[in-house]
Amino acid sequence: MKWLANHKKIMLIITESCNLRCKYCYEKNKNGKSMSFETAKRIIDHAYLDMSGYESMVIELHGGEPFINFPLMKKIDDYVIENYNHIPVLFRAITNGTLVHGEIQDWLKDRVDRYELMLSIDGKQDQNDENRKLINGEGSFKKIDIEFFKQTWKHCPVSMTINEKTIAHLAEGTIWLQEQGFDVCNAFEWATDWNLEKSIPFLDRELDKLIEYYSEQPQERVCLLLRYHLQDFFLPVDDSFRYCLEIDDPLECYDASGKYAPCHGFTEFTMGSEAKAAEYKKMKTSDFVFTEENICYGCKLIRFCRICFAANHMLTGNMQKQSPEICIFNRMCLKAGVQIQMNRSKLFDYDSAYIMQLNEAAHAINKYLEEMGDGE
Repeated sequence: MKWLANHKKIMLIITESCNLRCKYCYEKNKNGKSMSFETAKRIIDHAYLDMSGYESMVIELHGGEPFINFPLMKKIDDYVIENYNHIPVLFRAITNGTLVHGEIQDWLKDRVDRYELMLSIDGKQDQNDENRKLINGEGSFKKIDIEFFKQTWKHCPVSMTINEKTIAHLAEGTIWLQEQGFDVCNAFEWATDWNLEKSIPFLDRELDKLIEYYSEQPQERVCLLLRYHLQDFFLPVDDSFRYCLEIDDPLECYDASGKYAPCHGFTEFTMGSEAKAAEYKKMKTSDFVFTEENICYGCKLIRFCRICFAANHMLTGNMQKQSPEICIFNRMCLKAGVQIQMNRSKLFDYDSAYIMQLNEAAHAINKYLEEMGDGE
């Protein structure tokens, strides 16, 4: 993914509508609202008003499906470049891809240096269409111009969601996306009750396939689900730890009405009601502190945990309480990720300092996992 150093980040939910009805979607309040240009301008001006300490800006254009409000996207781009072009900017958007054709493709190609899209797709056609359907019930796969994403962004990131319907084909879908040239950012569905008796054997089998694939293809970037910096095992968990990927980024999130939330997961759009969202409207990302009340406090694997405060709230109703099912899945994936790196390390110089540190961390993690037990 592209990266701007020392950046400030804002997220604009420019539409609360979507043309898909994915079975696992956690956005509970699709209400047809769209952000106005006046609202977007006010938020952008406020964000740029104080850039002290920051050198660049990241603007995430979110949905729903953001390209439903493509007219606003164009106006935002024009406004930022006209008024704040002296500050480097990166626009990001997550899209289902079904509307990215014709004029939108041409527009993006002209701005590829400052736009990064993440494509939501769950693998090959049958896997994707199992859960990701259009409003009319048709599968969405054939509506996506996959070649455009492949050719426009090198190693374009894709968001692949794994749920009970597709876990049995995790390896097949991941490898197919990998071999298309995508950076596979796969993750488990949050807002569901997993059937562990059924799912664990499938996951165990699929992880074995991915271990074999990545061990035999050392040039391939490992998918996010199994991608770890093992040496982090030795880092302390101090007051700066935020228990969420990218939560340490300065972030301001605004829904289509312009209401502030600390992140997308705590907007009315996601939580489903104004009353629930109001509880968090005064919070900032700096308030998301990993405290002793967290059920995972003291766990030495916490830096490898693929979860966040909002996901916890969706699953358990408590920001500090993780789902036990996801904990088991995380440990299984970490064990597989360790095995991949140990297998790959055999191809390199064992005497190098990095390989020695890697193997030390791998052995320490495996020992800790053994002490924890399966937890199944």
